[in-house]
Amino acid sequence: MKNDENEVLITQLWDLFSAQKWQESKDLFHEEFRADWPPSRERFVGADAFVDMNCVYPGNHQIQVMQLMSSGDRVVSAVSVTADTGQRAFATSFFQIKDRKIWKLIEFWGAPYEAPEWRKPYSQRY
Repeated sequence: MKNDENEVLITQLWDLFSAQKWQESKDLFHEEFRADWPPSRERFVGADAFVDMNCVYPGNHQIQVMQLMSSGDRVVSAVSVTADTGQRAFATSFFQIKDRKIWKLIEFWGAPYEAPEWRKPYSQRY
């Protein structure tokens, strides 16, 4: 699978998640799919566990891809997520593709926050 095809696959995933088309999104995952969230030490084994968890997460989410890059069987995405609950978050996701499906995922989530006072003299707010 070419890099651009892998990027299309991940774009499809985010589009389907944003549209809450959960069942349809399951077709994008490899039968041996596994996702790890290192900060909370959670592992989701199988597309059903991962997609169903996202389905029951409170609120309806809109996902905007901020950046996408790939090399070989790897794709990295950075997305912004906003929910009708007022929640906002960012995710950096490291995907590995196998047999044209999403095989492995390592994902890091973060919420927006204000810069600490000590750092403000060195940075600009955007």
